[in-house]
Amino acid sequence: MRVVILSILSLFILVSCKKSSTFTQISILPQFAVIENVEDVHAILDSCVTPYIYTKVVSLRGLPVDEKKMKFVEMLLPSILVSQYSLYQKITRVEHIEHWLLSHPIMMKKDSLFLYKLFETYNCIEIPELKIRLKPHPASIVLGQAALESGWGSSRFFNEGNNVFGIWSYNAGENRIQALVGRDSTRIYVRSYASIEESVNDYFETIARVNAYDEFRQERYISEKPFELIPLLNKYSEIGDVYTDKLKQLIESNDLTKYDSYVIKNDYFVEEVIKLSQAI
Repeated sequence: MRVVILSILSLFILVSCKKSSTFTQISILPQFAVIENVEDVHAILDSCVTPYIYTKVVSLRGLPVDEKKMKFVEMLLPSILVSQYSLYQKITRVEHIEHWLLSHPIMMKKDSLFLYKLFETYNCIEIPELKIRLKPHPASIVLGQAALESGWGSSRFFNEGNNVFGIWSYNAGENRIQALVGRDSTRIYVRSYASIEESVNDYFETIARVNAYDEFRQERYISEKPFELIPLLNKYSEIGDVYTDKLKQLIESNDLTKYDSYVIKNDYFVEEVIKLSQAI
């Protein structure tokens, strides 16, 4: 597949183009923070959220249940919103390229490189499929899965490696943590991340790349309703429908769907005009 992508995009790059174009990118200026104790977790007081990205967390084990759940949401939600926004910005850029190609059958150099990296990352070769893979799902589902996988921030992997979703590592060259218990005679490792945002980004990328979630992605592209999407995550866990039933119950009982309408505060957006040079 990589050869096909290279061939397609090389064609765009090699053809000369005399027109110019710009793309206005709006990024989030994150506020990086470290948590030494639970008092360092910034409260979320309303639906407009400051984009705190936590690079170090503490275990929430031992806290009263209600406090543990609230602190967990406050740790996770800013990173989820930042990750979601970044994905929507990528979709906007892809649609800009798509629109450009309708009247200019030659791609700008920066656009072609941008698109190539996305095709490679998301394991596809067509723009319509790429947009499907990029589209994020509601925060309630992400929070619900994060809570299930980390025990509401109580797991060792969460505390030591910012690994919210228990995502495994198969690459000895990446930062990772060995699980205390293996499977049969096989050692198990999970990834270690530099921040909560990295963990969330990797989670979204995993959902976007893995073939097992194709049906989920197709439905996600046309629906924002969490309870229509949840049953299609039955391949996320070995326990299948039991897992999705647990996820649905957790989201309902903790009213997590209210966070689906939360957004990043306007104060933290930065606009940048990208000049797209002509192809070489």
